[in-house]
Amino acid sequence: MASRLPVVHLYTYLAAPLQESLHKLCPGMAVVKVVGSNFDTYGLLPSAPTPEDVAALQEAEILVADPNLMPPLMHKLPQLKWVQSTWAGVDSMLKHLDKTKPLPSYTLTRFGGVFGPAMAEYVISNIVNRERRAQKQWENQRNGVWDRAGDIHNYRPLTMLSVGILGVGDIGKDIARYCKTFGMTVWGVVRRELSQDKRSPYVDHYRKFSELPEVLQKCDYICCVLPSTAETKGLLNGNILESCKEKKSVFINIGRGDVISEETIVNAIQSGWISHAILDVFETEPLPATSQLWKMPQVTITPHVSAVSIPSQVAEMFYDNYQRYVKGEELKYIINLENGY
Repeated sequence: MASRLPVVHLYTYLAAPLQESLHKLCPGMAVVKVVGSNFDTYGLLPSAPTPEDVAALQEAEILVADPNLMPPLMHKLPQLKWVQSTWAGVDSMLKHLDKTKPLPSYTLTRFGGVFGPAMAEYVISNIVNRERRAQKQWENQRNGVWDRAGDIHNYRPLTMLSVGILGVGDIGKDIARYCKTFGMTVWGVVRRELSQDKRSPYVDHYRKFSELPEVLQKCDYICCVLPSTAETKGLLNGNILESCKEKKSVFINIGRGDVISEETIVNAIQSGWISHAILDVFETEPLPATSQLWKMPQVTITPHVSAVSIPSQVAEMFYDNYQRYVKGEELKYIINLENGY
């Protein structure tokens, strides 16, 4: 029975722990670990496959891979039927599709159902830190200062806050659930009108992107979880954040960096439209040391870690899909190669 199971190839910086986790879940699964040439960067930097890598993958039917390692291989693996991404986003792969060639015939699935809670924790923790002035209190502690004045004393409880979530897919719905659990008023911004059965019970108000200015005017926090697609690139550029000036909103971006330019964020802060920006994603990653954002006190920077791929979780999600694949059932979290999500 075990010998008849489809072989799984791994091309990811998670290969060693992922292989171990898969063997625990399914001892009969044959797993081939293909070691790349530069797997010491936690998946953020691309790595050109060696000729040995390409040769080792020629027979691959099922491939678990970091999407940014896939561009050189997308049209070079003739036996490939299914690629499972280790990331939730696959734009680093799809933006390199050769438009002069037919779309790959294999199925691409994303790492789904896991990042939402982790990203929601990131949002909640940053909101609490911001409202309770955690950085100021840390500075006071370091300097031996007992200060209960101003915003440290007169903080806003979460129940007084409103948050606007740009993109209410799986991840956005988890963020909405966490925010609503803490008593916030939740606004959700979506591309098109949703039927009632597709709406989250944790979103108080739904609006379309054409109504975004209303949401920006009414929310204390704006949380962007939009993916990188042809529709979303540069979507928030220009003066659209001027609508935040009444609330002096805090802008959080944990989606993709190309949705809004660095220039737009800097201008929104300097113009007084937003009071702070909490950024986990950027147009260019790693964020260059020359970026103006590093030196702005109104900016909090984290290195794309609002959610990370944990090998055991990737293995569990993949194994669930693997069982579906073996049974001929539809896979979960399929990506449409044409629209990118």
